[in-house]
Amino acid sequence: MLDDEIKYSILFVDDEQTNLNVFQTTFKWYYNVFVAISAKEGMEILQKEKIDMIITDQRMPEMTGVEFLKKIIPEYPDLVRIIITAYSDMEAIAYAINEAGIYQYIQKPWDADEMRHILQKAFVSYQLHLDNRKLITDLEGANKSLKEANEHLEAKVMARTGEVLAQKAEIELKSQKITSSINYAKRIQDAMLPRLPAMQRAFHDLFVLFKPRDIVSGDFYWFHEEQHLKIIAAVDCTGHGVPGAFMSLVGQQALNRIVRQNGITEPDLILNELHLEIRSMLKQEQTENQDGMDVSICLYDKKEKTLQFSGAKNPLVYVKNKEIIQIKGDKHAIGGKQKEEKRIFAKHTIPIDGPTNFYIFSDGYQDQFGGVDDRKFMISNMRDLLLEIHEEPIDLQNKLLDDTINHWKKNTKQLDDILVIGFKIG
Repeated sequence: MLDDEIKYSILFVDDEQTNLNVFQTTFKWYYNVFVAISAKEGMEILQKEKIDMIITDQRMPEMTGVEFLKKIIPEYPDLVRIIITAYSDMEAIAYAINEAGIYQYIQKPWDADEMRHILQKAFVSYQLHLDNRKLITDLEGANKSLKEANEHLEAKVMARTGEVLAQKAEIELKSQKITSSINYAKRIQDAMLPRLPAMQRAFHDLFVLFKPRDIVSGDFYWFHEEQHLKIIAAVDCTGHGVPGAFMSLVGQQALNRIVRQNGITEPDLILNELHLEIRSMLKQEQTENQDGMDVSICLYDKKEKTLQFSGAKNPLVYVKNKEIIQIKGDKHAIGGKQKEEKRIFAKHTIPIDGPTNFYIFSDGYQDQFGGVDDRKFMISNMRDLLLEIHEEPIDLQNKLLDDTINHWKKNTKQLDDILVIGFKIG
């Protein structure tokens, strides 16, 4: 429960009784849980009970989750809405957000800890929404009082004041619409990122330090697992903010096609294909577009007990037997201007014959300005820090990296997106 004085109410709608039982058993201690086996039964409960959040399955025989939410939104506009489904793709996510205004799109099978975290975040957002609405009401009251107190001002002053306020309101409205659109884009971008619990189950000891400079990010991380192979990547796209976020979606879709559809798993071959795809998708041979991305990608072969690495500009750093080693990425990025006839990326193979800590990252951490002399943190200091903390528990490593860069940049604005992934094998 988020607050000792508040116990929120959740309505869970699913056409499978087993799912209803599991959800009710898991969350009844934290929330007032109501369950319904159909959209019709859900609407009956809504008429009787005060519900704060509704979670609905998308694929139900009589009415889909989106259709159900669209039907009840006019009467219950403030409900926190979540879609849960066995299928997930960008088109379905965008459709659910557009049509039903959902807060989150969750793929089955859901993990209890991950679900609890999502619910907590959703209710914090919900409470902020209620508080903001009250604040707006108070501000409207204050504005009304101010208007009454100033009615005696001269007509010319009042006219000018009205004009300024109108301009201010117009600017604020435009700013609000832009921010809302970017927040909407963030929900799509977050939904496209791999689920951290799945990555942690695959690598056991793993952390992801992800600090976008703006609301949306040009950095992203990517993960794929099949049989004894586990592939993980840290990607830094051209730009940050909205332009970088567009590139990140392009990169994610390209990686999905190369690995999941075409079955390419060798890191160097993935980068070779990714370069060709980005060049083709952005029509870089015919246009002036020079966008691209820097990538560090690793393949862990559990059967062969090896880790393969390829890098487009970005490196791999690993610590073994208290010795830190850096393997530089190739000098070329993915995409962008190509003067050479063919762009080929190298592959490096590291045997796993003992505990080894691996780190891949974008350049945002090492290039951040700060400190006493307002200079870059530098890759050398980052390597020293990783060597110093590599024996700590993985969650503590994440916190120490975060605390260090926050202290470094405390008097300086964050200049770029920051992404660091650490994992231990052996």
